[in-house]
Amino acid sequence: MFFRSQPPQPNQLELKLGIASPTQWGSGSVVSPAKLLRNLDDELESPQQLLREALFQARSLNRSSLSAGKRLKLSARLQQRLWPTLAAARDALRNNEYGVPEPEPQRELLDAAQQVIHALSAGYQLVVEADYRQDERHGRAEQARILEAAVRVLELTHLHQRLRALRFQPLPAPAWQAANTLFCVLCRASAQEAPVPALCDDRLLLDADGSTRALRIYTLIQAFGLFDCFTWSKRHQRFLDIYCASLPKALVISYQPKAAMGGIVRFTHAHQDSPPRRSAAENSVHRVLIDCNGLAAALRQHQDAGRQHQAWMSGASADCLAGLPPLARRPILRTMLRSLEHGVPPHQPREQELLRCDFRLETGFERTRQHLHTVFTSDPAKRADLASSTLFAARSAAQSDDADSGADTQWLVLQQSDRHTVVSTQETRYTKPLALGALAVYGIGDEGFMRPAIGEVARIVRLEDEGRILLGIVRRARFATPVNVFATVGQDTSENTAAQVACLLAYDDELGWCLISSPRSSLPLACPIQIRTKQQHVASRLRRLHAITPHFMLFELDAMKPCLATPSYPSARRRYRQGRMGASSHRAGVAEPVDEVRRTRRNAS
Repeated sequence: MFFRSQPPQPNQLELKLGIASPTQWGSGSVVSPAKLLRNLDDELESPQQLLREALFQARSLNRSSLSAGKRLKLSARLQQRLWPTLAAARDALRNNEYGVPEPEPQRELLDAAQQVIHALSAGYQLVVEADYRQDERHGRAEQARILEAAVRVLELTHLHQRLRALRFQPLPAPAWQAANTLFCVLCRASAQEAPVPALCDDRLLLDADGSTRALRIYTLIQAFGLFDCFTWSKRHQRFLDIYCASLPKALVISYQPKAAMGGIVRFTHAHQDSPPRRSAAENSVHRVLIDCNGLAAALRQHQDAGRQHQAWMSGASADCLAGLPPLARRPILRTMLRSLEHGVPPHQPREQELLRCDFRLETGFERTRQHLHTVFTSDPAKRADLASSTLFAARSAAQSDDADSGADTQWLVLQQSDRHTVVSTQETRYTKPLALGALAVYGIGDEGFMRPAIGEVARIVRLEDEGRILLGIVRRARFATPVNVFATVGQDTSENTAAQVACLLAYDDELGWCLISSPRSSLPLACPIQIRTKQQHVASRLRRLHAITPHFMLFELDAMKPCLATPSYPSARRRYRQGRMGASSHRAGVAEPVDEVRRTRRNAS
């Protein structure tokens, strides 16, 4: 017996799980296991109904006075019955590109799934509380129940963490504490690597015989805590699991280490209700050390290989980097290494960094293109009508859930620099569509929104307790204009042309001229193209794919073509003159140098 064989330890471990015991609800009875599952086998119209019925049954179990053995058996039967539905919800969420707000059916399904996971986890924790003794003198049956219940909680916590990350939410504090506490309980019994028949379906957690181990699940839970994965795109989140699972010694976890290790390490303890930290908490007796040096070394090696243009998909790199597009590999490896070396940035900036300004934002390729059409229009009536409309105010939602709090749907600037902007808004069911990787057009005030920057939504965080959304935007270009693009073959561009593709001709100070297209366009890399406006045809070539997301592609253009001056948007005075004189083309600003360029030329002469 692995508990009784050890002498009593001086530093006993208290659970502190905070689960309501059945006695708090009063004595209750529960149906037989056969009837319990029969209730879930009835003809139900949708997964939502199944989960609602299961939630009722799981909560009834948790309020009933049962022996630990019967409670464990019923909870396991429920989990086994529900796991295919929960896994299907996770896979469907992983494979779609929905951001915020979620479609109503999806939101209902995922909310119900999270509630069921919480109820099932509470049932297993009741089993541990019933059998656990701080003096660690347990019988063989108690040992087996504690081990199985702890592994079931870790399985559910792993699924819960992935579901919430796919919804841009971190794992709640009670789930972190339960995982840390139960893992330490198993470590004190030297049972963290004992095999248990698995109920989960994730191949990264399973042995060849279908069993799983607490240490394997706990390692991947902690790996997500090392990075702010809930702000990553969905394909990158799965990549982290694959990367860590393919490196057996990427993370080395030890309970109550005898000596402190150097290099990159993280700490947690039995009662910690948050991700691992860079320093150990004071007076933490039941300490867990996470050695990240192996993971950091692998990241450096793969990053160096990419910098030297070595073959990514050869040797061991094939398994580590599987499932990640080649263009995204170096950026994500660089982000991971920076998080290990410098720590994860806070979810939201400090209050003193708030900037009170009239921030405007639109997202999506089509909305961005429509807005730029309006920016360059020479019709003063159309511009005046737009500027006076609520749409041009570009609030996060057309209206608020609460009629008295319409101001909450405005964007609040939390941080702003030349390249990065962090904004926040109140989340409502009327919130405009926001997705990771979406194209964004933004500015401050009427004048700023008429001379907008072009960016990418690079970060979304949903603060569930506050009901707010944090949005991180990376600037991709400081100027853009709508154009039509034709793929050309040879020198004859008048007859041998393909169908036109609606794109954005953009300019960035670092990249120079670039082209932004929808991912549905059929423009291959290195393709010779012709950019057409009403006034001119410009020949160029798609030199390099600089960025690709599910929502747009950004190509660098040939360094020598197009031979255009540094662009600028029409100024307020020029827009007024255009309105009176009837300018012939809204793309005229593409070929005109900005005032700073003219001033430099005058000074040079």
